Amino acid sequence: MALSEPPPRESRYGSPLKSSKVDWAAGDGRRGKLCQIGSRGTLLISENVRTNRQSTSAEALPARIRRDRRPLQNRVTPFGDVVAISQRGLYTGNRGIIHDPATKTLLGRRWTTKAWLVCVLDYKGRRRELMGGRSWTELFFLDEAVALAAGHRPCFFCRRADAQAFRAAWGEAKGGQAPLAPEIDAILHEERLDRGRKRIHAILDPVAALPDGAVIVAAGEAYTIAHGRAFLWSEQGYQTARQIRRADGLLTPPSTLRAIRAGYRPVLHPDIEDNPHF
Repeated sequence: MALSEPPPRESRYGSPLKSSKVDWAAGDGRRGKLCQIGSRGTLLISENVRTNRQSTSAEALPARIRRDRRPLQNRVTPFGDVVAISQRGLYTGNRGIIHDPATKTLLGRRWTTKAWLVCVLDYKGRRRELMGGRSWTELFFLDEAVALAAGHRPCFFCRRADAQAFRAAWGEAKGGQAPLAPEIDAILHEERLDRGRKRIHAILDPVAALPDGAVIVAAGEAYTIAHGRAFLWSEQGYQTARQIRRADGLLTPPSTLRAIRAGYRPVLHPDIEDNPHF
């Protein structure tokens, strides 16, 4: 089978291999510059959405007016950015309290804890007003592969069985006992970030050898691997599968990838789980 890859193009969220300027994901018209390839086999993306100090885009607007104009800024991309798009996903989660309930906009920080969680959308029928109080900020993911790529892990409260399975696979992959949650969080924090920027890891395996649920970056775009094929992540959801000859890097943290190889199975969106030839 002939292999092909999409022509290089700039993502809305920027290419990690380009130094050209790209628009901020917050959509407020400001621009930023991407940095060059860093050390230790990583690619560092220096858009301010990749750091823990990101300017808000609509704090001056009353909450009612802001909601009328566009979605809340609470969707997470595979790069870990928090953006305002209308995408519908399978999971929620959080990184602590990072919003202002009065305006329903994000604060400058993009996390207040190292425990970045992936949670179920419906837990015992409980209801929450989005960004409605000084509790954790509700974030949303297209599927679990995207959440893991962004650096999150299953929640031990609402997804205990999945979290235990993830923890066991993590320990098996590292050849030791299953670690405690804070130990996992500390390692993930190192692997998802480098001095506050999103870390993209070198990829050694052929794309076809990656397990289902791994997420790669190629030509500045994120692709989730499923059934040996690469599905492009977009604002509208996954796009038709493509054959990628070579990836520029790995978005999924290496320890998470090893847990997937050891048997943890991320929940994929039905578009690619149930329709492998989509």
